[in-house]
Amino acid sequence: MNTHPTFAALPHPVYFVRNDAALCEQLQTVAEMPPFADYYRPQWGGSSSWIVQTYLQLKLRGLDVHLVDRYIPDRICVVSREELMQRSLWRELPFNSYLVVCQQDRPRPEICAHRIVQNSLNILAPTDHLMQYWVQPELRSRNPGRGNQVSTLAFKGRWYYLPDAFKNSEFVSQLTSLGFTFSTLPDYEVSLSDWSEFSETDVVLAIRYSNREYLESKPASKLINAWFAGCPALLGAEPAYQALRKSDLDYIEVHTPEDVIAALQKLRDNPDLYQAMVEHGWKRSQEFTPDQLSLNWRNFLANDISTGYTQWLKRSPLWKLTGRPLQFGYRMIQQERERRRFNIVTGRKR
Repeated sequence: MNTHPTFAALPHPVYFVRNDAALCEQLQTVAEMPPFADYYRPQWGGSSSWIVQTYLQLKLRGLDVHLVDRYIPDRICVVSREELMQRSLWRELPFNSYLVVCQQDRPRPEICAHRIVQNSLNILAPTDHLMQYWVQPELRSRNPGRGNQVSTLAFKGRWYYLPDAFKNSEFVSQLTSLGFTFSTLPDYEVSLSDWSEFSETDVVLAIRYSNREYLESKPASKLINAWFAGCPALLGAEPAYQALRKSDLDYIEVHTPEDVIAALQKLRDNPDLYQAMVEHGWKRSQEFTPDQLSLNWRNFLANDISTGYTQWLKRSPLWKLTGRPLQFGYRMIQQERERRRFNIVTGRKR
């Protein structure tokens, strides 16, 4: 049964592009949010959330949105940056669609009319728009029966991002000697459900040592998930976290293993502080509920995107015939230059 609020209609239909015909067919009609495992694809993690989950959230709120496996000419099409570059771009002629690209943690896309970014530092033009990532689907919050005890620290992230200083035996042994358990697993042992499991977690750790530009492309998901989970968070100095910070109760910033140990002892010795962070986090989480993020999406599509789309449709027949492909070719060159620059600076292949 669909219990979601119904939003005001969009001025134009919107097509979310996902290169998976079977999945698109499967999700054409939905009455409730399907299990995450039904539409999550590990090799397309960003598309699963930015494209498929966004489509589902908006569809369930009565909006005229569609999940398709190809670009629809002369329509608003939303696609992920990771999938944009996996397609035969010239053969599919995406320049005949009004493209909105979700940048993710990838090189800046150029072959689009608008970009959706997950970090405010990626807003470089009026056509760049900040959208927060969806909270972890099917998240299981901390068991209230644990009270204010602080005994289990969990790292919710990819193992290879965790700095060596935080996964060596010396750090783990020191935590154990002080009465703390460190819960983390190598990637190959992590299942999909582990990402959403916080029921036995008291404190969340999220820290990584990466190139500054790469960190500037990352979202604040670990912090927002911790707020929903009811777990105080110990976080590295990442721009996305710092941008959301309004209070010392939002999270504790850490840089070294010593910082982590000091923060854990502080929380354990001050139950009132622990409880205050939990309650404050819950209040902050209400800014990022599925209903609120869906409304943000609806307003974005109904205003900035629809305005630009209407103007785009009014261009002359000559522009549509020659201007679009010429502009596309120029943007392709820009995008390839940016991809190479990003990969060199960050040391990644995107």
